[in-house]
Amino acid sequence: MSKEAPPQVYRLIVIELDDVVPRRDQRKPNLYVARTVSPPEERFATIQRSKKIHWYTAHVLKLRSDLTNSRTYKSSEDAREACSKLSKKLTSEGYTVNRNTQVWTVYVIELDKTAVSNPGKGYVYVGETSRTPEERFKQHRDGARNKHGRLYANVVKQHGVRLRPDLAPRKKYFDQASAKRGEKEHFELLKAKGFNVKGGH
Repeated sequence: MSKEAPPQVYRLIVIELDDVVPRRDQRKPNLYVARTVSPPEERFATIQRSKKIHWYTAHVLKLRSDLTNSRTYKSSEDAREACSKLSKKLTSEGYTVNRNTQVWTVYVIELDKTAVSNPGKGYVYVGETSRTPEERFKQHRDGARNKHGRLYANVVKQHGVRLRPDLAPRKKYFDQASAKRGEKEHFELLKAKGFNVKGGH
């Protein structure tokens, strides 16, 4: 009698790449993160030998087993969910995962101080965005909308004067949750310095 083949299992693989796209954090490399039905070492060797052209095949450097675990998954769905969670975790740490170059910044907009009775050291709005501050300011001023609703703050649409990069933090954020925390912290910082601050949700 022939032996039954062992049930198929899935694993996660992380491969370090050269700079196929600009790094989000100069200290953290580009990564390819995926599911595999082969042991990661075998899959890595297969990719190195492969003549098929994928976006990552010409850029592989080394296997990064230190960035994942040796766990196996019984279903493709479980592996897909685990892969998504791992990708988000590595992205939040600053790695450039599967060519995702998105970063967030906190921006400050000067508002017309004549619109309030007590502008303090300045009347300003604090927000966070994955766009450039210039693009985000334009959305506010133009009253931009999408299918989910408005993309602007009324106070900026009505009273926005100019961007104030001199008042904004220079830090980059690698996920929206940390950007929102940074937004709130900067709101409180400017408020403590005597500014009349809007936004900072």
